[in-house]
Amino acid sequence: VVVVGYGTQKKVNLTGAVGSVDAADLTKRVSPNASSMLQGRVPGLQIVQNSANPGAEQAAIQIRGQGTFSDAGSNPLVLIDGVEGDMNKVNPNMIENITVLKDAASASIYGSRAANGVILITTKNGTEGRLNIDYNFNMAWQSPTTKQDRITNSAEYMTLFNKALTHTGGDIATKGYKQEWIDAYKNAAPGDPMYPNHDWYDDIIKTAPMQQHFLSVNGGKNGTTYNFGLGYLDQDGMVIKTGYKRYDAQMNLKTNLGGRVTFGTNINFSKSQRHSTSYTSGGNQIDNNETEDMILCMYAQGPYYTPYLPDGRFCTGGYSGRGHNKAPLAVAYSGGGKKFDENYVLGSAFAKVKIIDGLDAEVKASVRYNQLQSKCLTVSVKAYKLHPDEFGNHEESTYNSDVNTLTVRQETEMQYTLYGTLNYKKTFADKHNLNVMLGYNQENFKYDKIGGYRTGVPTNTHWELDVASTAGQTNEGGAYEWAIQSYFGRLNYDFMGKYLFEASFRYDGTSRLASGKRWGLFPSFSAGWRVSEENFLKNVEWISNLKVRGSWGQLGNQNIGNYPYQDLLTAVKYNFGGQVSQGFTQDALSNPEIKWETTTAVDFGVDFGFFNNRLFGSIDWYKKTTKDILRELQVPTHIGVSAPMVNDGTMENKGWEFVLGHENRIGNFTYSISANLETYRNKLVKFGAREINSSNGTIKQEGLPWSSYYMYVFDGIYQNQSEIDNGPKPLSNLTQPGDMKYKDISGPDGVPDGKITPDDRVVVDGAFPKFNYGFTINAAYKGFDLSLFFQGVEGKKIYVKEWGIAPFRQASVPSTFWRGAWDGEGTSNSIPHIFNDNYAPNTAVSTWWLQDGSYLRMKNIQIGYTLPKAWLSKIHFQNVRIYFSGDNLLTFTDFFQGLDPERTAQNSRGAIYPQAKVVSFGLKVTL
Repeated sequence: VVVVGYGTQKKVNLTGAVGSVDAADLTKRVSPNASSMLQGRVPGLQIVQNSANPGAEQAAIQIRGQGTFSDAGSNPLVLIDGVEGDMNKVNPNMIENITVLKDAASASIYGSRAANGVILITTKNGTEGRLNIDYNFNMAWQSPTTKQDRITNSAEYMTLFNKALTHTGGDIATKGYKQEWIDAYKNAAPGDPMYPNHDWYDDIIKTAPMQQHFLSVNGGKNGTTYNFGLGYLDQDGMVIKTGYKRYDAQMNLKTNLGGRVTFGTNINFSKSQRHSTSYTSGGNQIDNNETEDMILCMYAQGPYYTPYLPDGRFCTGGYSGRGHNKAPLAVAYSGGGKKFDENYVLGSAFAKVKIIDGLDAEVKASVRYNQLQSKCLTVSVKAYKLHPDEFGNHEESTYNSDVNTLTVRQETEMQYTLYGTLNYKKTFADKHNLNVMLGYNQENFKYDKIGGYRTGVPTNTHWELDVASTAGQTNEGGAYEWAIQSYFGRLNYDFMGKYLFEASFRYDGTSRLASGKRWGLFPSFSAGWRVSEENFLKNVEWISNLKVRGSWGQLGNQNIGNYPYQDLLTAVKYNFGGQVSQGFTQDALSNPEIKWETTTAVDFGVDFGFFNNRLFGSIDWYKKTTKDILRELQVPTHIGVSAPMVNDGTMENKGWEFVLGHENRIGNFTYSISANLETYRNKLVKFGAREINSSNGTIKQEGLPWSSYYMYVFDGIYQNQSEIDNGPKPLSNLTQPGDMKYKDISGPDGVPDGKITPDDRVVVDGAFPKFNYGFTINAAYKGFDLSLFFQGVEGKKIYVKEWGIAPFRQASVPSTFWRGAWDGEGTSNSIPHIFNDNYAPNTAVSTWWLQDGSYLRMKNIQIGYTLPKAWLSKIHFQNVRIYFSGDNLLTFTDFFQGLDPERTAQNSRGAIYPQAKVVSFGLKVTL
């Protein structure tokens, strides 16, 4: 049985494209959140975890590719026990199964909410029988999946810096390192605190512990079942001063009230606290990415000084005028930081009534409440140069001026959902099976925000606004709301379990569109033929199951902003008679004629099982086309206001999905092997005038994948001045031997013109992967069990620059591969002369910085042992299992050494929060 929209179906009778993962497979990975556990488990479900920042992993989730380029986004709808919720707020130990609705036939029952697919999460109920007490414990240690090899010998660093500075035309006298300094470091005794060779990586990134506890009390009696779960997570971050704690509770109760009526509740509560360092630059103090800033600062420190002076004060740089980024340990350990406190409740109650035989009714009401309080206390930080000046003074630097500042914000979300269904199920003449469902749904959502900012906080430990000065204080606030009303229905028919048919519709009305455009009808149809049930295959014993199926359907998308059809006024301040006055202005044009985005999806599939289903699998082909995409009208910038929203754009995704598995038992030995692979192609069918992002090297153009790479093609290294003089005119007038060479591909008229210009940029593949895949191996012998899970991406390219890869960016320590840089004619044709900061000839947006992000990763390995029942019965235990587990222990990739290829950004710097390699052991006990 598989969970589908507003019900369940037998897997053999499914006619849509549906993937599922049960609890046993899901919890083989030890992870603090459910989204990462799904990675690689279901073909067509793409999950990329951007980092291992505790509580802020920022996993990107898509089903069958990017469906739209509008503000509606490509995130799927996540439903927990039938109502919208956050999957990462559910304790993974409470999840019974997860179903992924991938095509329109399976998802259209959710209409405008389901254009990007649906993830259905069902939590565990109790079962009638004895009371069970389950306890799970896991202790883990996290470390980075990879570490960059960097040049941390101070004398070598200084020598290379001078070399790079000379090449780029910098002033050695004022910005370089004197030879006497270099010699002092060369000749210093090991351990001399004034002449260190220091790697800042180990100061900022540490091995971090993580522990999880989960307790469940479950059971049932006399028609009532219950499951009450409590969870606790304590996760330190690998980056200093980062961490996350979460307390969660879930109660699932179901009881029969006299035969025809069943009542139940599902209540999920989560309370979390996340902390990190503060962000000491200007701008929005809460929303800035402080952890990446900390890692950026780590890269931008030299090896010739340590975080502290010999007298214990914080250190920032070695010599006056030799700039680096701010001192990261001073920022981390001087007090202040960021705090994020979140309270989340998802509660629902339902009643099911058996009206007559075959006719049931259900009503469910739910509320989702989410409150996030964010605080950023930024403190004044002082740090000093390691080497004193001629007067014996250590030069002082102050970050965040001389005052402490505090920013506070509180955000609240409330969502109410009410739906009811009537379901009629009947079999006629023992051959015709009919199931009809009709329903109504109403959702209301409201968001509120309020915040304030003050300076002059008297200490580094005060986190309340009222202790700070009112001078210069600011505040912020805002709110928005939306509602959607829906009617829906589904009809399922099958003849003797052979011929299957399903039709569904959803009629949605949303507040986000004008009254005349508010309602949209989204139908779907699907059919299947269980060929294996035909008489001509009945006697073919090796065919256990063979089914062909096809579907067509349409879906809308209502996540388009809240008031795009209305004229909105923005508050502004202006000078009137010498006084600052409050006024309002319209800064964006509106369009009351906008309508729904519509996604049309076609799917054809084959499901098969051979040899008593010991060999099984499926094949799917799909085409998903989104039309009337809502986007801003392309207008000239001189209009002076933001353009209105219009329905103008088409995007297409076509792809294949494959699943193949085998399972068997040989005596006491059982094993299973399963693999999945998906490949798809994204195409921008209709867009309008092409748009080029020169800084990131991407292009949006009809006929190409969305945001394709568009850049200069690296063509080796200039070996001598003659090559420069006799070749195409370089892009930069600063070009000299040792710099990058680019291909002369085109000119204004489409043919090479003897000079490198923006016309020489070309489209380069790799914006989307060629395919994603995963495979699992499970084995068990008596009480021992082993599971292996691998996940991979092939053909994805990632553009990486600046901190973490470019040499001496803000005086960053270079990677050791820069030792192979060009150093005279014939020495290298792949790595340019080492250079300083943003040196124009070598930092153009080119394929040199575009690296192959393909990888194969052993996502998880787990070895466990379950104690024999005979032993446990003596101590009145039902089950005891101990296990050892490892996540991300092995990665095979050709990406930049020391950088992890799993990242969500198409274009990024090397300095991001690292992915985690996790080693853990655990215990599962049932009383």
